[in-house]
Amino acid sequence: MKQTSLALLLATALAAAPLAAQTVVTVNNTRIDSSAIDQQVKIINEQSNGQVADTPELRENIARRLVTRELMIQESRRLRLNESPEFKQIIERARTDARTSGEDRKPTFRQDWETFEGNVTAQALVAHILRSNPVTEAQVQQAYQEITNRYRGTQEVKLGEIILNNRDNAQKAVADLRRGRRFTDVARQYTIDTPSRANGGISPTFTPLKDLEEGAPMVYNAVKSLGQGKFTETPVESNGIFAIFYMEAKRPVRVPPFAQLKPQIQQDLQNLLIEQEIARLYQQANIH
Repeated sequence: MKQTSLALLLATALAAAPLAAQTVVTVNNTRIDSSAIDQQVKIINEQSNGQVADTPELRENIARRLVTRELMIQESRRLRLNESPEFKQIIERARTDARTSGEDRKPTFRQDWETFEGNVTAQALVAHILRSNPVTEAQVQQAYQEITNRYRGTQEVKLGEIILNNRDNAQKAVADLRRGRRFTDVARQYTIDTPSRANGGISPTFTPLKDLEEGAPMVYNAVKSLGQGKFTETPVESNGIFAIFYMEAKRPVRVPPFAQLKPQIQQDLQNLLIEQEIARLYQQANIH
């Protein structure tokens, strides 16, 4: 089933969901209802101390993750991974721990246990995928060579940015910079990006221009020719948000040595295998 179709299905179902629990989506005849989404929203809200708002976007994201989880559980059971000695050992150990700690006497234990067992079942599929398709040293070395080839002869930049939500403040910030005020001082005064305000709008890390060119072309076009210490005198505008960029530093890309990148490359290749398998499950699934 195509992702765009799933997105439309989830958005429509979630928008129409009443206060009483109802089926939001069916995955190969297994129903996912709104109460499961409500539970996840509650957990996220509690873990974030109320910082993550309950929005339609959050609910759609949760619903999508629950669909993926259900597909993984079904495939794991189809392969009988939940009958393996390793799986049974994990479940039995957890059940013993629950009895010892008294968790099994809590009112929510049955629901919590179903969630736990489902998670272990889904993780069994992940372990199976990685055992069946181990990432080799040659694959890691090839990926590293592709990285070095990609960035050879290119530059990376450390940028400052001031994010604003109206044109008037953007023009005021530019005027202050033209008068010679330090970028960090102007950023602290004007930016609406709270996390970056403490650093005066300056990013702590370098970003390859190659990545900006492909992932954020508007930013790339604005900063590619900036000299060190210069700023974009015309703010970059997108969807009512204005950004002023500052070139803190520019240098040739420094690709870390193989030994340093190897663990991350291995993880990335493993994640790719998992994503490919999940994509296959979506293609074969009956989701409505």
